Amino acid sequence: MKKNRVIFYLRTFGLVLMLLAIANCSIDKGARENNLANKEQNEAASKKQEGPKARPVTQLSQDDILRYSKTNSCYLPLLKDSSLYNPGSDVGFQWLELFNDALSEGSKYKNRYLVGDFMALNEDLESRGIEEKNPEMAELIDFNKYDKKLFELFDAAESSINDEELLYAYIRNEYSADTTELINFYEKVWRFKTPPYKRKFSRMKDKVYANGQRVCLCEAREDTLLLIAQYATSSKRLTPSVLEDSAGNVISTSYVQYLPIGERRTYYASQYRITSKNWESDRKYEKADLIHDKKVGGGNHRVTYYKGRAQLPNFLLMEPTKSYPKAMRSNGIHEVALRELSRGMLGTANSIGCIRLSDFGSKFTRWWVPQAARFFVLYTNDRYHKEMSLESIEGQLPFKNEKEGNLFREWLNENKPLKAKQLDIDIDGSYDNGFILDAYNLYGKEYDNQIK
Repeated sequence: MKKNRVIFYLRTFGLVLMLLAIANCSIDKGARENNLANKEQNEAASKKQEGPKARPVTQLSQDDILRYSKTNSCYLPLLKDSSLYNPGSDVGFQWLELFNDALSEGSKYKNRYLVGDFMALNEDLESRGIEEKNPEMAELIDFNKYDKKLFELFDAAESSINDEELLYAYIRNEYSADTTELINFYEKVWRFKTPPYKRKFSRMKDKVYANGQRVCLCEAREDTLLLIAQYATSSKRLTPSVLEDSAGNVISTSYVQYLPIGERRTYYASQYRITSKNWESDRKYEKADLIHDKKVGGGNHRVTYYKGRAQLPNFLLMEPTKSYPKAMRSNGIHEVALRELSRGMLGTANSIGCIRLSDFGSKFTRWWVPQAARFFVLYTNDRYHKEMSLESIEGQLPFKNEKEGNLFREWLNENKPLKAKQLDIDIDGSYDNGFILDAYNLYGKEYDNQIK
């Protein structure tokens, strides 16, 4: 009897083991099948994402380059269109001419260059409009070792002191070795970031101008010319006329129109080098700034002044290359600095020669551009500038009277004091000048949503 019970238990135990083995086999087979299916799906998704391999930029036809240049001005220097260039000069640049040959061979910044696309009008000779593009930190080689959360904290930090403290704490905990560099970049550059401008026209008093001029920050890659950032700019329309007394003292200064088109087209060269990168008095130049400048080939703490009086913040001296001996020298790229010309005029030809950018645009460009980078200036005579009628913008202004304008001014100063200061928006003032129109362009949607 006892022997029979032992045999029964052994047989039962054997049956259990057999069933477990079969189950494990089925599980292993299912797992292998699932793994195989997932692998095939991943490979298919990968192939789908890759798509057809892009052609090298050097193999693009002129038709391809023309098509790409209509949405990305980084391609303009490769376009062999004589109307874009100085009369009698060479037409179109080569791929290798985009690169900075003054930097060391191993520099990771050799492929950075600037393009000044000074065409305010489209091909139908109507206002082209400008839509800026701010840089994405994830696209910059300077930040390729950092994670997505860091970038999100950078963008959120300007909203409040609490968000800023969260950013600082994350940097110290996750990237302690880079704390000084990252916090310095935020405090000197990124915290000044404003939403991208988007507008079709600019107004100054009773004058309205077509808008579309831009400066583009570009990187040459083997299979693309990457648009890193795009900022509204103002190039030359005016020249000063100075009245002096017999002793040489200035009595008055007025401005007359002087467009660099036609016979005056040689005023701007088609190619420059950025030969000096200066600073501004509102930001302290520190060791971290010096270290970064050395990485990108150079820079200094000097501050540039126009005639010894008006500061030209973040002045980048643009030196014409030898191929353009008649081009005006000593011009530069800098932040809008004159109170009488608002940032709202950016995108139009309204400077006396220099190339003007917004507060953030000038700070980021000063940080990003390497010493001796190439700067290409291209435009056609017929698309450079246009004055529009007041009637053409009727109904497009956001405020009907000073009361409505001042409500917006108060809201901006209360909710975004740093931005109000950047944009020169006082508590009260005009409801239709370039300053307030510029500020509304940036923050009007947020204001309207809160009011509603």
